[in-house]
Amino acid sequence: MGLENAVEKLDKYFKRLEKGKAQKIKPDHVQKVRRKLEAKAQRLTLEIADTPKDDKKTRLRQKLALVHEQLERAAWLQDRIDGL
Repeated sequence: MGLENAVEKLDKYFKRLEKGKAQKIKPDHVQKVRRKLEAKAQRLTLEIADTPKDDKKTRLRQKLALVHEQLERAAWLQDRIDGL
């Protein structure tokens, strides 16, 4: 699952939550998205450390920031679903 797919899945889950259909969101699915995002963050961190070019490091840091933002969204969603 690429970063775009993870973001799309989270967006779908948030739309379901807004429509009052949170019961259709399976906690396992949110956990899977979180694991994939965490793995992506680790890979990006390693890639930043191994990249000599400053412009590429900047792009990778922006991606990493996006991944962290999505991880926060997923954690919030997980907490919300666990509370139901």
